[in-house]
Amino acid sequence: MTQSAPGNGQKLTGGAKFAVDMGPLGVFLIAYFFGARLAPPLGALFGQDWAIGEGEEMFLAVGMFMPAYFAAFGYSVWKERRVAPMLLVTGVIIGVLGTLTLILHNKAFFYMKPTIVYALFTSVLAAGLFTGHNFLKIVFDGALHMPDAAWRTLTKRYAAFFIVLAFANEVAWRYLMRECDLAGDAACAGEKHWVNLKVFGFTAASLVFTAFQAPFIVKHMPQEDEQP
Repeated sequence: MTQSAPGNGQKLTGGAKFAVDMGPLGVFLIAYFFGARLAPPLGALFGQDWAIGEGEEMFLAVGMFMPAYFAAFGYSVWKERRVAPMLLVTGVIIGVLGTLTLILHNKAFFYMKPTIVYALFTSVLAAGLFTGHNFLKIVFDGALHMPDAAWRTLTKRYAAFFIVLAFANEVAWRYLMRECDLAGDAACAGEKHWVNLKVFGFTAASLVFTAFQAPFIVKHMPQEDEQP
């Protein structure tokens, strides 16, 4: 099932939206946890030695994640005939930090990515509140209809939530990798814990937080007899 979107495109729904949102993360996880096993047989098919040494998993995962993300972004633009602001902003950050990670061979840049993304989301939402623009309403793209006062309250909650996630990521990666050589190929025991936190922990936290906003949203949604 599809819905009309601005620009004569169609809104992503169902499986397509899930693939765009979660597909690149799936590629990242497969490359990180299974890349060392999959690389040698795949390389053998092309007569190449694609062995991945212990400690190099993050570089492989970043190298696979970036094209997967931009492929998902390109599909979203092509299908909807518009650029989703959050995908674009996140894509720019991924492109810059991912490239620095690979070129400078330093994992710290990618560890900082969630911190920068969440801090930027908070900054944008806060700037919108101060300038009279509700960017959260734009992100929801007409899916919710609430009074402006309710949108402002919801925006404050999300801004606070994102800054908590930014702080949590910064503390987590610095603590977990405190004894690791981030600019080298040596294995780091804490890295796998950070990957799990980034992919599963922050995703679960976001889902739980959003679920807790449901009563507030329902309370301020117009009743059927109030619909125009």
